[in-house]
Amino acid sequence: MPNLFGQPDAPLPDRPDRPVGPFAVVALENALDKTLDYGIPRRLLGRLKVGQRVKAPLGRSNRATFGVVVALTDSTEYPKIKDLLAIDDDRVLIAPNMMRLARWMSRYYCTPLGTVLETIIPAAVKRRTGAGVVHKVRLNRPREEIQTLLGKTKGKKRKAILGRLLLVEPGHDIELNHLAGEAGTTPATVRQLAKTGLITLHAETDFGAMRAAVYQSQGAADAVPEPELNPDQAAVMAELTPRMRGGAFSVNLLLGVTGSGKTEIYLRCLREVIALGRQAIVLVPEIALTPQTVRRFTQRFPRVAVLHSGLSSGDRHRYWQQIATGGADVVVGARSAVFAPLPNVGLIVVDEEHEASYKQDTAPRYQGRDVAVMRARIESAAVLLGSATPSLEMYAKVQRQPDDDKPWPYHLLSLPRRVRGLKMPAVELVDMKQEARFRRGVHLLGQRLERLLEQELAEGHQAILLLNRRGYSNFVHCSSCQSALQCKYCDTTVTYHRNATADVQTASFDVGKQTGQLHCHYCLAVTPLPPACPACGKKLSLFGLGTQRVEEELKRKFPNITYARVDSDTMRSAKDYEDLLGRFGRGELQVMLGTQMIAKGLDYPNVTLVGVVSGDTALSLPDFRASERTFQLITQVAGRAGRGDAPGRVVLQTFQPDDPTIQSALRQDFAGFATKELALRREVGLPPYARMARIILRDQDLQTLQEHSEKLAADVADAVAMENLRGPSSSRIVMKGPMPCAIGRIAGYHRYQLLLSSARGERLQRVLAAIRDKGDLKKAERVAVDVDPVSLL
Repeated sequence: MPNLFGQPDAPLPDRPDRPVGPFAVVALENALDKTLDYGIPRRLLGRLKVGQRVKAPLGRSNRATFGVVVALTDSTEYPKIKDLLAIDDDRVLIAPNMMRLARWMSRYYCTPLGTVLETIIPAAVKRRTGAGVVHKVRLNRPREEIQTLLGKTKGKKRKAILGRLLLVEPGHDIELNHLAGEAGTTPATVRQLAKTGLITLHAETDFGAMRAAVYQSQGAADAVPEPELNPDQAAVMAELTPRMRGGAFSVNLLLGVTGSGKTEIYLRCLREVIALGRQAIVLVPEIALTPQTVRRFTQRFPRVAVLHSGLSSGDRHRYWQQIATGGADVVVGARSAVFAPLPNVGLIVVDEEHEASYKQDTAPRYQGRDVAVMRARIESAAVLLGSATPSLEMYAKVQRQPDDDKPWPYHLLSLPRRVRGLKMPAVELVDMKQEARFRRGVHLLGQRLERLLEQELAEGHQAILLLNRRGYSNFVHCSSCQSALQCKYCDTTVTYHRNATADVQTASFDVGKQTGQLHCHYCLAVTPLPPACPACGKKLSLFGLGTQRVEEELKRKFPNITYARVDSDTMRSAKDYEDLLGRFGRGELQVMLGTQMIAKGLDYPNVTLVGVVSGDTALSLPDFRASERTFQLITQVAGRAGRGDAPGRVVLQTFQPDDPTIQSALRQDFAGFATKELALRREVGLPPYARMARIILRDQDLQTLQEHSEKLAADVADAVAMENLRGPSSSRIVMKGPMPCAIGRIAGYHRYQLLLSSARGERLQRVLAAIRDKGDLKKAERVAVDVDPVSLL
């Protein structure tokens, strides 16, 4: 460009203080919501790679902080740059495709990239738990100097050690014991030579032996022949097989009634993918379901690995290393297994895709099913979602017709009948209000359920009883002052839990005779049951029901049966649950009573009776998904009955027999329920016809919380107004709040919320990004962003 005098400008000289590259872009693990650039010391050049975990200085004190290298660059905008301190792990812990997934999660779920990466890499992997240590040796002087020194050295052992090291390729090292053996000396002599400074001795993590230990635990010794597919399954496989073999992204929702053989479809699709040299991930909703799922998959495939938080640290690291090095074809696990470091993913199966347990409740608040879909898109893989009661969001998506001529990757597949021609269980409705008119006393088990239970057990069959509420009584009330006992730290009532030593033979509900404690199921506080009302000193009464109270009645009315109660109070670990299922499968237990833990994934041919003790416990919750969850829970537990040759029966007890959800569950009519529920949601603009984001604020001081909420709401309102100006009115963003949450205080913290909704999710993302860039979401311990929330409590 000529200057005012017609001469070209001379190039500006480089600033002498300008940092010289290359640089490492690092996402730190301390929830800092930005990446930082660091210089790469000469000793790390050539060794540093994207995806490695490193140690970097942070702050004025240069505190050593861990992070992950997310990029390497030749330039930086920062005027001053600090150097990295060290490479913490030479392995690439985050592969390129996983880095793309992490960046998407950071943007979509409004979470610092470092926090996302910290979630993806298991803690056991970062600590290298269970790995051995191997000592390596390399020359510490130039090779020419060592050559000269050899001619002057008289010691035979020293000559042998240095001579062997000269044969090692420059820049590489050799294992200590290997070197000592080939030089005809001992490791102690090599260590003595290291003291002279001619050689260096350093320790490295040995992953080889760890992988071998995992391989020894694999095998298909219990392999069973493949069953023949029925016409419904064959039709599904005919449609799925080309997609498995095509190597392109697709999402396939397998809507199959309980007992229709969905797992066999999973297994056949896995076989297709493995035959192409690719790997697969299978997600299950509960850790407790993983062992029985693994057994079914190891019967077909010899290289199956497991990933979930219930594993010991050593096992978790061993399986992760096996997966990362290509030693596994199938990975089975709960939500976090979606991050399994498989090198070439071809299929991701999400069993019971509707389950709320796929949603993470801490940052990053990701939905495991949706992350699986995004990972499959990145990997050009197929997704297979299975459920008898799909989420309405996914059901609506697979039925949607695309707006343009582009291929729509979402597909609906159906298995409308059970395998082997088995019939669906007959469902009977029992109106508990009518029951109470003709029967004195408190009875949680109705007469019809009692008679059928007695009959089925007498014939040698088994039964499952569901009540999705643990404890003994969920309401402790004073009839004199009309007050209910609340948690000291939360705005919710406490639940009475009876002690295990209490006499379950008594039918008395006099508080003075009860021994137990009051539990808060939100903050987990535990207090003794007071002998009288703290407010007025009068007598307290216990209302409501829980699994302990049903257990008491079951023991009183059927004293000779064998049973087990299954809830989070009795099942403290996955092993407890697995052992109990083993006993039930062997017929050692006649009845299994429990919460939602027993409602899914169980396949026992001898179960002929399922009793839903109270089918409407969740219908009154202030959440728009209450009806959907109620229908799913009833339908899922009903499907446990009649999976063998004997027909199944389901008794559905309720105080709201005319409720549309209860009526749909009675008919096992998912399509009818979905049609009505989706029409209601479309009318009021709720998911799946709108995308939602929830910003939750909390503080121990209510006034401070209100002030902070008003300030944040003003900033959000400005961002919403700007976004609404630039887009169509049909997808305008609606903001509600600030307002108290449905449960206004938990664990001593008052809670307020802002709700954002729009027909287009990308508009919400732009608003959240603007608020995030402004720094309004920095205090992660006081502000939480939940994109696509599954609960509004």
